[in-house]
Amino acid sequence: MKIVVFGGTGFIGKVLCHELAGRDREVIAVGKKKNDHEFTEGWGFTRIPYTRGILHQQGDVEDYEFVENCLDGMDIVFNLVALSPLYQPRGGNKKHDEIHRKGTENIVRAAEKCGVKRMIHMSAVGASSNAETAYLRAKGDAEKIVKKSSLEWCIFRPSVVFGKGGEFISFIKRIAPPYITPLPGGGKMRFDPIWVKDLVDIIANFAGADFESGQIFEIGGPEVMSMAEITKTIHSAKGRSCVIVPIPMAMQKYLMAIAEVVPSVLLPFGNDQYRSLKLDPVAKGNDVEKLGKSKKRLMTLQTYLMRK
Repeated sequence: MKIVVFGGTGFIGKVLCHELAGRDREVIAVGKKKNDHEFTEGWGFTRIPYTRGILHQQGDVEDYEFVENCLDGMDIVFNLVALSPLYQPRGGNKKHDEIHRKGTENIVRAAEKCGVKRMIHMSAVGASSNAETAYLRAKGDAEKIVKKSSLEWCIFRPSVVFGKGGEFISFIKRIAPPYITPLPGGGKMRFDPIWVKDLVDIIANFAGADFESGQIFEIGGPEVMSMAEITKTIHSAKGRSCVIVPIPMAMQKYLMAIAEVVPSVLLPFGNDQYRSLKLDPVAKGNDVEKLGKSKKRLMTLQTYLMRK
């Protein structure tokens, strides 16, 4: 069985590719940037000694010819390509549409042409064409493309994902320092963070087993936590105290509007990030147990931090 993973050199993609290779699958990891000789030059593939069983290719999902070349002769495609919703992308919010919607459109069209049988698509909790943020709207538009395809497909909508190489914990540390900790609205925004390896264990199963096409799964971790609780958990793991100081949402909106115009003043945030602070990316119903995972056996954020 031959599998291509778009976004295969990203945070989740690397873990997934290693899991699939460990299950004796032939895997091609496709990523955009060259990093430490991890990719081949041009169109060729190469086998890398420290990623046994995984081939690497460098390219862009916005390039249809490249996408089609990657999918020729493949059986299954995973689409994990995503821009971060935590930061304002270079090029503005239009990049979400270019990467998420247009990139997915290229993958689906090429997969249909190349006779790929199955597509596993990574979306996000809250994805909708009518969502409040450009990130979630683009994710929603991408879902529509997958649903209309002739492929055998399923869609996963995870909550925030944490683990080695992920940006969620470092993001919280960056915006919420220890001791005296200002948080928008007092940090009431809720998450149910899931460990990357727990998420990958679930989605990797869809590369081999038969499943009912057309399903959408929302996946979260074992606990629903507010941003304030997450912040305290992160800092307490390092023995630091954390006193939350609420920042009025109106003030936060003003600060992020400035950051959008002059990004170097603060962090690479904008109005889209402000709008996301009013959302709760919690998996509705949380399908992990339906997918064979016991919530009690999922890694909690606190346990992960204490093991580091």
